[in-house]
Amino acid sequence: MPRVPEHLLVSRVADQLVVKRQSSEYIRDSAIVIKMLAAGVCGTDLAMIGGARSCRAEVLGHEGVGVVVSCPENSGVSKGARVIINPVHRKQPELVIGHSQDGVFSEVFCLETTDAVQGGLLVECRKECSIRNADLALAEPIASVLYSFELLREKRNAASLLIRGSGTIGVLAAKMWSTFDGSSTVLVSKSEEHARWLRQACHWPENVRVCSIEGSHAIAEAGAIAGFDSAILCCSRHDAPQGLHFLMDSVRECATVDLMAGFPAEYKEGRLGGVALDRIRWNNICGLQSGPATSAVDQGTGKTLNLVGHRGTSERHILQAVELLSRGTISLADLPHRLLSLEELPAAVSDMLSTNTRHNTKWIKAIVAFPQKDFGEANGRG
Repeated sequence: MPRVPEHLLVSRVADQLVVKRQSSEYIRDSAIVIKMLAAGVCGTDLAMIGGARSCRAEVLGHEGVGVVVSCPENSGVSKGARVIINPVHRKQPELVIGHSQDGVFSEVFCLETTDAVQGGLLVECRKECSIRNADLALAEPIASVLYSFELLREKRNAASLLIRGSGTIGVLAAKMWSTFDGSSTVLVSKSEEHARWLRQACHWPENVRVCSIEGSHAIAEAGAIAGFDSAILCCSRHDAPQGLHFLMDSVRECATVDLMAGFPAEYKEGRLGGVALDRIRWNNICGLQSGPATSAVDQGTGKTLNLVGHRGTSERHILQAVELLSRGTISLADLPHRLLSLEELPAAVSDMLSTNTRHNTKWIKAIVAFPQKDFGEANGRG
């Protein structure tokens, strides 16, 4: 049986994170044992800690990379290989690492082989992959952006892109879209203060404009953008209804809008005839299940809109993300970020959630960098 050594983890207790020490234990032969190398903090993690989203997991974290220290045969991964966590189970998409089951804010992460194989929850990197661990932790969010682009292009030959939401996904999408297509992109933040900081903190391609909601109206009026064929909603769940209204008012007739932001399960948008928006994200699952765009008429403007969304991503998208990172097309350097230890995570998250301190944080993406301990024979089978 494999033995998991004593290790640290960060546990969710009510609306706080607490560092705990987990005792050594033997686990089932069917388990894959992964030593975590890096893990990203996502807006969804913050929403669950802050109470805006419910979850069952005690240990959060669903973006990460680790090294396999123990695995059974036919597990789909090799001992010593670096693996990227692909958190949504492709056959049971309601099962999500870091949401419905414990996640990767732990020095050691264990996963049942059956779940890993059937769910497609681990993607093994090639041995020659030289990407730094912290950068590789971006593979899953980059893959999600690639999935979004795929869905937008399926519906129309997308050109100009409007993004409402200026976190990790928004910044990645703005930089990647403009790089791939050479077309115009506008990234819209809720506040002018944050938009001003983003303009200064990041290097932006010439065809990307970063502004606040008020500034985006000025851009449209000045004729800088002829109209938006495509849009991505990737703001917080709290701001999602207002963010959607902004996009509906701003895009062209028959534009396609990707709902990457979540909505409360019971939320229905009156301007769109009561469409249940959260269900649209279930039309496309992990790059496998594919559903058509939902066509709806905005009763406020009279425009017909195509609504798409997705849940999870696929091995194909993650490997594409790894290739982009390998070529330097996108990297952690493109995001204002902070590297922190697992012990520093609770205080950093508290700062990101606090109304008093969150506007003073100088990063968009926080990455936990784990110590490179050698577990040695502790993970052998005894």
